[in-house]
Amino acid sequence: MALKSLLVTLMLAAVAVVAVLAGEESTIKGTVKNRWVEKFPIVVFIEDIPGQKFTAPEKPAQVDQRDKVFVPRVLPVVAGTKVDFLNNDPFEHNVYTPDKEKYNLGNWPKGEVRSHTFKETGVYTQLCKMHPEMIAYVVVLKNPYFAVTDAKGNFTIKGVPAGSYKLKVWGERLRPKQLEQTFDVKVEAAKEVSVTLEP
Repeated sequence: MALKSLLVTLMLAAVAVVAVLAGEESTIKGTVKNRWVEKFPIVVFIEDIPGQKFTAPEKPAQVDQRDKVFVPRVLPVVAGTKVDFLNNDPFEHNVYTPDKEKYNLGNWPKGEVRSHTFKETGVYTQLCKMHPEMIAYVVVLKNPYFAVTDAKGNFTIKGVPAGSYKLKVWGERLRPKQLEQTFDVKVEAAKEVSVTLEP
């Protein structure tokens, strides 16, 4: 049974690679229907891609600090991604998290940058010791197939290889049971699939 399962995983991975090389990536478009989505963005992501490993992009992602607000409020990234934290306010900021390795990047003035590489999957709350009203989230995922909803709950995940997957959602106002939900989606090569998610 173990050997059969391994062969199936390898075959799925091979099919996905061939689809990508052939330019047959697909798109998942949809809408998240939830009362919080207009004010609080929700991350939609494929939970897992069997048999594939993904490397982080060379270019760092960015979180800015402007008018005592983290921009963006929610940033999904692939595990291993370096994130640059900018400061565009005319006063000092600080960035720290109580989650995972519990880092503290210290204080720095306008125009300077501090960075952190997110190696483990999970949700990292971003806070500022100098301005306690500030909050943001870095959501670290296994693969690059994710999107953030707009104010109407719409999202688009591009470049998805053909296959059957489970979608999940994350949002700061969603309850634990909603975060555990999965939504089945079947993606065909070079086609667009539409879904509606109601966590």
